[in-house]
Amino acid sequence: TKNAGFSKDVCRSMVAMMDVDRSGKLGFEEFKALWIDIRQWKAVFKLYDKDGSGCLSPFELRQALNSAGYRLNHHILNILAHRYSSKNGLISFDDYMMCAVRLKAMIDMFKERDPDNSNTATFTLEEWVERTLYS
Repeated sequence: TKNAGFSKDVCRSMVAMMDVDRSGKLGFEEFKALWIDIRQWKAVFKLYDKDGSGCLSPFELRQALNSAGYRLNHHILNILAHRYSSKNGLISFDDYMMCAVRLKAMIDMFKERDPDNSNTATFTLEEWVERTLYS
């Protein structure tokens, strides 16, 4: 429902995304950075939820993610639309936030392991499992 707050899963993912020291909590600076992201993602959602329904179509999701700075190919955008849309094919605000949080976490994690911008990152299996489970 509108203005009911975020689901527990979205909240957990938000904390995990910003929890640099893996303490399970956010310090003030971590929270401030998260708040900036939340405000940006919310503004983008409102911009593309043209009818005010509280949902985005897969096409609007593409536009919203592009506007939020995510440059993703058609294949990845299709995967995201299928993963985060409900049975009616629409993406709720909560699901959009989960999508944005997870995308940011994964991209940040990748960039951390790709210091020379070669578009290649290296992880051990243990590191990959830890990072993907705690996101």
